[in-house]
Amino acid sequence: MPNSRAIVFTEVNQVELQEYDLPDPKPDELVIRTEYSGVSQGTEIWALTGRRPEVRFPVVPGYQSVGVVEVVGPATSGYEVGDKVLFTTSRPPDGFLPSWMGAHVGLALASTSIAHPPVHVPDGVDAVGAALAALPAVGLRGVDMIRVSPDDLVVVNGQGLIGQGVAQLARLRGAIVVASDLSDARLDLSRECGADVIVNPSRESLGEVVRSLRPQGADVVIDTTGRSDQFAPCIDLLRWEGSFLMQGWYPDPVVFDFHATHHKKPTIAVTCGFGPNETTRVLDLMRYGKLRFREVVSHLSPPDEAPAIYARLAAADPDMLGVVFDWTGGAE
Repeated sequence: MPNSRAIVFTEVNQVELQEYDLPDPKPDELVIRTEYSGVSQGTEIWALTGRRPEVRFPVVPGYQSVGVVEVVGPATSGYEVGDKVLFTTSRPPDGFLPSWMGAHVGLALASTSIAHPPVHVPDGVDAVGAALAALPAVGLRGVDMIRVSPDDLVVVNGQGLIGQGVAQLARLRGAIVVASDLSDARLDLSRECGADVIVNPSRESLGEVVRSLRPQGADVVIDTTGRSDQFAPCIDLLRWEGSFLMQGWYPDPVVFDFHATHHKKPTIAVTCGFGPNETTRVLDLMRYGKLRFREVVSHLSPPDEAPAIYARLAAADPDMLGVVFDWTGGAE
């Protein structure tokens, strides 16, 4: 097989673009030529900085890439050469430890026998936006779990990629959505894509805004920040017997005041991850223009810029929102 390339976390805070010989495909694998691969700023930065305990170095990061099928293994079904698919993992180069990630590669060996096999990307879906589809798929699983209903007042705390997706998905359910973030640029994007109310807590009280809309408090609060210190403020926003969704992954232990929480009698849900069902539904929403995710892409960069891109993400550069690597300019 021809040489491939991969973005590799070689050790903590070290990123390289490496070339390697692609192993021969197995009977149940597809060979996929990547067009675009999206960055999950939370998971990948926590992995890069050594805060994901299951990640061992060296590792190929990433779990959302769009590409075109070039080879179909004899033990596969439902795929043809030329299909455009979204894949979440690939078999790593020889000498690498197995990982549930592995999508930032120029050529992928993607198994069709795993729990989350490659998903077809429908015609009409923007491939760049689709390269971030895993993140609203995570949000969709959470919105399903918490059962957002029409006319619910839903507060979405944090307007990163998952927050942007959750806000749009809650609005599609008929909810009234309050989006909160410290970045005016992210809030402007939230309003453009469907949030009913935007709040920058550095300038106004989120609690006062919520109670001006619903004196008893929000029906649903969804936290997407991954910050354990946001537990208490989110509970405070809820009405009696409201629902609180911790959406995503929290690297630090979450400690909370049981008495204050118990007093609200909330339903608390914890969700993470996604599956092919959520991915397929998200791509369909993108296809029909109901979920707008091309708009969240702030940086479309070649993979050789990966070390600089990840350095900016690790430094929490506020200008970085949706980051997608473009593999089409220098295909192997």
